[in-house]
Amino acid sequence: MLPTSTYHGLGMQVQYTYAYLGDDDGNSYVVERKYIGSMTGGLYIMCDEFGALSLRPETSQSARGELRRFSSPELRRWSEPVLQRTREGVAPRDERPLTVELTDTSVLWDEGDLLHLEGVPGALGVQGYAPMPTDPWFYSEYPCRVSGTVLGRPCRGIMVVETGYWRHGVEPKEAKFFTELEHSFNAFGNLLDDGTMQWGTLVRGSRGMCVAAVVEDLDGVGTVVLSNNELDCRYRIEESGQIHYAQQESAGQVWEYRSDKTGHMDDFEASRWDGYGSMAGITTLRGDPRTVEFGYGWFEYFRDRIPADKRITD
Repeated sequence: MLPTSTYHGLGMQVQYTYAYLGDDDGNSYVVERKYIGSMTGGLYIMCDEFGALSLRPETSQSARGELRRFSSPELRRWSEPVLQRTREGVAPRDERPLTVELTDTSVLWDEGDLLHLEGVPGALGVQGYAPMPTDPWFYSEYPCRVSGTVLGRPCRGIMVVETGYWRHGVEPKEAKFFTELEHSFNAFGNLLDDGTMQWGTLVRGSRGMCVAAVVEDLDGVGTVVLSNNELDCRYRIEESGQIHYAQQESAGQVWEYRSDKTGHMDDFEASRWDGYGSMAGITTLRGDPRTVEFGYGWFEYFRDRIPADKRITD
């Protein structure tokens, strides 16, 4: 996670912290914050309590702009939004504070009454690398078990630290992965009834681009469930253009994505382009006897890029 590190000759271009959360009333939340260098664009707060996974108005109260950043092998921190340190009347008066701290043994994400999460990192993360000659792509995700509050409501779920590496100076939505190659990207997590945290990334794109990686954590011990560079995806595309079901197969495992009936990310999707679609739901391994106590998955897609023979018609 150090911004000075390079992998396959690539430097860090973007980081995200995001989380899938559930409250005691059965509402689901997705929260996401993006960092490029010491800058952040604010916190997306999405909740499904009104029939779709829509942005909450409190999103506008989140801190944005330049942050104080600290990085060492032991600690990664974003804090003290710069404009909030200036005299009264410069920053919006209702803008909330922000502190994110990551260590080997703990995570903290605090944005005042908007969001407060604490927890522990998982034993393993996942990563994928596509060594394309002109537009190489390297991505990593690191899951954490968390609990706390969102909009003042008690919640629990999975927080993720996500890092992208590619050509310097290219913003994520300018990269060839987003503009040309991606068919679908399913990042998902489950808290299972035996105490296991499960995290996975299933990516399918054109020109053979595939990532199939799933890990589990039980009492601090990590297990690799799937690590493969082949992934066959088949999608059921509704008349609306939304994808509510996908069958994703790799190394003899079948991972089924099913959307939540309130999971369509109306506002988030509207803020993107190039035919981008985005749903929330749950992804599980076919035949796994364990019960999912809490599960959530982000399923984004570009339906117009999906070949006809990969569309489920029955």
